[in-house]
Amino acid sequence: MEIECCKCGRKFSATREGVTVCPECLRQEFAAAAPRLNDSERAALAAEYAPSIKRQTARAAAMGQVYASGHAFSVAGTLRLSLGLGIFLVCAFIFLISDKDSGVTFLTDDDIATQRIFSMVFCSVAAVIIATAPVYFKKLAYALSACVLLMGWFMPNMLAAAMEADKEEKLAAGSAHLVSGEQVQVSSEGPVLTDADLQVFYSQKTISHRISHYAIYMDKQDSRSREIMRDALGRLLQAEYTRAYSRANGALYVCSNVPGERRNISALLSRFGSLTYAAPEKGVYEVNFDIDKANLVSQYSSDVLTSPMHASYVTANLSELRCFDPIRVRMSARSLASSNVQVLRGEIRQTLLEVLNDPWASEPDTYAALIDAVVVYSEEVDKEATQHCLKYFQARRALKRDVNKNVIRFLIMQTPDTMVSPIVELWSENSVEWGEMLNLLGFRAQPLLISKLKTTDNIRLIGAILKYIEKNGTKEALPAIEPFLDFSDSIIRHSARSAVNALQSR
Repeated sequence: MEIECCKCGRKFSATREGVTVCPECLRQEFAAAAPRLNDSERAALAAEYAPSIKRQTARAAAMGQVYASGHAFSVAGTLRLSLGLGIFLVCAFIFLISDKDSGVTFLTDDDIATQRIFSMVFCSVAAVIIATAPVYFKKLAYALSACVLLMGWFMPNMLAAAMEADKEEKLAAGSAHLVSGEQVQVSSEGPVLTDADLQVFYSQKTISHRISHYAIYMDKQDSRSREIMRDALGRLLQAEYTRAYSRANGALYVCSNVPGERRNISALLSRFGSLTYAAPEKGVYEVNFDIDKANLVSQYSSDVLTSPMHASYVTANLSELRCFDPIRVRMSARSLASSNVQVLRGEIRQTLLEVLNDPWASEPDTYAALIDAVVVYSEEVDKEATQHCLKYFQARRALKRDVNKNVIRFLIMQTPDTMVSPIVELWSENSVEWGEMLNLLGFRAQPLLISKLKTTDNIRLIGAILKYIEKNGTKEALPAIEPFLDFSDSIIRHSARSAVNALQSR
């Protein structure tokens, strides 16, 4: 079709509709030369794009090296970095969950130096793994390894600060502290001692979660009371050593290396008198000493204390049991145990149990006398007395010391199943001395004795077991005894035959 050009007016042939400009006009329109940049404009444009071109070139070179080395297709670097971070996170998690209240005391029982060694071992390994990980961002890896080392160094300090804050919160001293349902009031008289007086205590303080120290000032202390109070404080607090220093009109007792972290001991000190100052967070206390409350001087004569027929005999001895002199306590316990009075037995038992709640490890003779007395005055079924006696028996057995047979009889009567194993062991070592105690166990000892019979090659022990089973055994022991009918020793064969006949006749 022919179309007239809208520019030159000439007609031209077109193959489609909508075309209004002829080819000649269209060619002239696009034939004009494009404007060119001058030198300054070209230089400005090149300077604008130069940093971008440089970065692209460096990135291309780095990627070329990565592709050439094959690292671009490997996850070893990422795994190595993850391993290092994982080791650090495990170490941090252990510090995070370490807490006395939750029972996780793996680290809290150690001092800061030991904790730092633990953390630095883990964090040093983690830092080396992170720093040597073949990753693309090396600067980031180096920064992470440095942070891990710093955290490893300061984690013990953060744990100590957290524990100290928790301790101060718990020991936030009010004016009253609960003691056995009653309140111990701390008067507002203020401290008597100055920091200079307490310097001997501050110089001994160490940063540790396993031991603690206490400074206790008591007024009105003479040489006799000072010695008794020093020994009493050391025993009650289980201190490694206790020293007394003259201060003001009394004495300053410094109890060192007490097991466990520092706690509030206001309840304990109230037994010596009235508290006039208490700073549990520092471990410093001041007590207005009361000679009557501490029962330092006996109010009864020796005739009253040793005469069971006297009307005040029980009352006098109960008063002696509550004093802080272990010699007086021991004498009173022995007197009560030997007299076995029938009056006020419940009060005697309760007092003995209360006294046994105090630590007596440093006074084994007094401890033994108290246990003997509590056995005498125990009830028919007495769980509290049994617990104290069992603890005493286990401690004496560990030390290979003798135990009063009355205590062992009491334990066999109260808890026979618990006593089977220790009595059998003791009987195996000396069947003559412990034969009576094993007989008290009766058939309960049979399974353990049969087990020993199968494993021992001691002729004496085999004969003793066979004789015991003959007297106290049951038919369940027959399969274990029958092999000894053909034993090489004639005495053992005779004992086995006698035991088999006795068991078959039952």
